[in-house]
Amino acid sequence: MAWSNDTYLIGERIRVEGERDLGVVTRLDLERGLIYVIFKRLREEVYSYPESINNQTLVPLTSKRT
Repeated sequence: MAWSNDTYLIGERIRVEGERDLGVVTRLDLERGLIYVIFKRLREEVYSYPESINNQTLVPLTSKRT
């Protein structure tokens, strides 16, 4: 699997607007434009990608992008 600029988010912690706890990005579906975030107690939510990151609904907590 080739890593690209979009896949750096997988496995990273992410802050979600309206959520108390942090989530972790589990999957990116680039064909459908979806990002999957899992929270405590294995609750998984789906958000639009990249719109949700651009409008600050999702804020990745990465130290640096490689």
